[in-house]
Amino acid sequence: MINNVDKVFQVKELEQLAPRLIETINILGYRIVRVMMIESSNKTLQFMIERSDLTDINIRECVKLSKVISEILDEKDLIKEEYLLEVSSPGIERPIIEYNDYKRFKGSMVNIKLVEKYNNKKKFNAYIKDCEDNQVTFVDDKDKEIMILPLSLISNAKLIYNEF
Repeated sequence: MINNVDKVFQVKELEQLAPRLIETINILGYRIVRVMMIESSNKTLQFMIERSDLTDINIRECVKLSKVISEILDEKDLIKEEYLLEVSSPGIERPIIEYNDYKRFKGSMVNIKLVEKYNNKKKFNAYIKDCEDNQVTFVDDKDKEIMILPLSLISNAKLIYNEF
């Protein structure tokens, strides 16, 4: 189940299809991490998907899910411009979208962008220290400041790959 559909489905044209896409993908044993339109020379509709059990997804599974998603999208044809459909894993520097993602990656280093400044910071790297009551406690990587932020203040977050 997706708690914050607006942050997961970042393509307004697909709002009415979101419940069906979520349900179909969940039934197949996967979950949607994020859906967004990447604007470049070719528009790309990107579905980031992971297994429900959180184990790695492979290319064959992405191809299978691409066919399922494509059939659902073709029924309504809600996106009028031409686009490419991409189905992929979230990758090693995956976006952190939902509250459960913050809980899952507690202790990890993340890159954070805020909606507005908090203690003169709008972008920073920090460790996820704790999660409680839809708030996330971060420890800033540079100055070790502890910040307790509501999810609504976080515009964008993604894991930072640390090679030890």
